[in-house]
Amino acid sequence: MRIVYIDILLFLNLYVTYFLIAGTCCFTHRHAGVLRRLTGSLAGALSSLVILLPPLPVIVNLLIKLAISSLIVLLSMGYGGIKAFVKNSAAFFVINCVYAGIMLALWLFFAPTGMIYNNGISYFELPIIVIILATVGAYIILRAIRRVLDAKTLLDKKYIIEITTEKGTAELKGIPDSGNKLTDFFSGLPIIFCGAEKCLKICPDSIINILSGNNPASVDMKGIRIVPCHTVSGDGIVLCFKPQKLVIKSDDGEKETNALIGFTKNGLNGGEFDAVFNPNIL
Repeated sequence: MRIVYIDILLFLNLYVTYFLIAGTCCFTHRHAGVLRRLTGSLAGALSSLVILLPPLPVIVNLLIKLAISSLIVLLSMGYGGIKAFVKNSAAFFVINCVYAGIMLALWLFFAPTGMIYNNGISYFELPIIVIILATVGAYIILRAIRRVLDAKTLLDKKYIIEITTEKGTAELKGIPDSGNKLTDFFSGLPIIFCGAEKCLKICPDSIINILSGNNPASVDMKGIRIVPCHTVSGDGIVLCFKPQKLVIKSDDGEKETNALIGFTKNGLNGGEFDAVFNPNIL
């Protein structure tokens, strides 16, 4: 009879679920903040307690997996409409099944000492450094695959970024760049770099004043975020604000999304493009 330590079981599945959510976000280009990912991971950790039940029929186990996957997606990535919810749930379920399949194969062919596999849940005692290296390595591979796929498909499309504020609406030509990973620390929202000259008519007055050379200390900074950044030209700051509405249009249609609009004093050297965004927000 093998012993299952509940604390190890919960921690292991909390950690693994977090990276399963991260992998899903990577492949679906869905943004999820750290707090939401942790909430979904907690649900995944608690669901691992089904390993303590007697072996369940395949259909029952499948239905439980589908329900748990949907709950985790709802908690970590939100609803976002039926189409987005089904897409995210399917992606998470598939990635989860791949992980479960790997664990089943490991259990069947190698039978590591102390490993238990029941009702689609695996339990094993490994040094924490091995678990960390394995999951981080798998996530890096997923990111690399996603980046290659993005490079082949996204750059062939034309994107228009429609930004709406209380002052009006502006349309900018955008280009996806997976290297733009800057996010706001507090909200977790990604930042779209824009050329200020195309947004002056809708840009908050405080940002216009700062870009014009005024001291930030003398400017009303309500609703403005200052985010430090590092670029090839050196360290600097990005002045950001959240628009009332943000829509990205392409040949495939349009999608309303959440992101901050950011400007630097050096402007944006984008050539024919007015804005640079991370494809993960699509």
